Amino acid sequence: MVETLSQNEIDALLSALNTSSGAASSSGGEAAGSGSAGGAGSPGKGGAPRMMEPDKIKRGKIYDFKRQTKFSKEQMGTIQLIHETFARLVATYLSTQLRAYAQATIISVDQLTFEELIRSIYSPTFITGIRSEKLDGKALIDVNLNVVFTILDRLLGGNGTPLGTLRQLTEIETHIMQRIMQRVMGLLREAWINVVDLTPSIEFIESNPQFAQIVPPGDMVLTVVIEIKIHDVTGTMSLCIPYNTVEPVAQKLNAASWFAAIRKEPLTTNVQAITRQIRTIDIPVVAELGTATLTLQDIISLQRGDILMTDRLVKEDLDIRVGNLVKFRGRPGILGKKMAISITKVLDNPEEEKL
Repeated sequence: MVETLSQNEIDALLSALNTSSGAASSSGGEAAGSGSAGGAGSPGKGGAPRMMEPDKIKRGKIYDFKRQTKFSKEQMGTIQLIHETFARLVATYLSTQLRAYAQATIISVDQLTFEELIRSIYSPTFITGIRSEKLDGKALIDVNLNVVFTILDRLLGGNGTPLGTLRQLTEIETHIMQRIMQRVMGLLREAWINVVDLTPSIEFIESNPQFAQIVPPGDMVLTVVIEIKIHDVTGTMSLCIPYNTVEPVAQKLNAASWFAAIRKEPLTTNVQAITRQIRTIDIPVVAELGTATLTLQDIISLQRGDILMTDRLVKEDLDIRVGNLVKFRGRPGILGKKMAISITKVLDNPEEEKL
């Protein structure tokens, strides 16, 4: 019969081995000290063996091989700065979209294994898998269902009351939330633009975290947890970015690169968006035939068929006003069955022609 040692017996055996090894080293040091008066084992002639001072003993650092840290402290600080900007953008967007007070605050920025993250997510939930055109791999954004149903209720005309019992989203609800997340992707891109232009897009939508496996369970991931509060409803939005995904730009995640990369010129995408919005604005454009100065009595006495003399000759070009500025000059005419005017001159300084 094979006898198995208990843990106490193993500890006692290891302790005995350490004690015997220490005694052998001590006797060897004494022999060296007696044989050589100025040897390294003693401070002087016939002295006792020199012991290392406690302050000079190098202490070992505990390293957990199951949870290897990938990001430095400085990189974690830069990541927090990036997502503080993202949280502010999300809060502003939700407040505008829902017409309700919304607040987004970062709770934690941490690095842990993907398995630990998945275990911390409740099921069902609302997970959006995203992919970046500039980086390899995928990332996840998990939104708590309390927040999801509050958003849906506000968008569909309610007062933002969440459901008492959480359930999976219907097909229509999923489609609405997908449109919301597409806008959130744009906000995430704007927050990361100083480091890399992510250009993220939605890859998939999942309600069960076990089916959202984007990396092996033991791989390290970056997690950013943001608390979202809409009126009295509070929930979380969690971002999961695998280290392998951001490894190509990890060297840019430092304070020096972050502040040096702040753009001084507006983004091309912002300029295009502003241009599209301006083009839809209605602005009055008026062609003035001329001006005349009349008394109030003359205006009251005007009848059909009366003729007003203006300060403009027939052969002169007319002023064309855009808003309250004279921007063009032109000649009147007819196009088909409608009155028209042909532009003859574009004024370079319309500000000088203000009323």
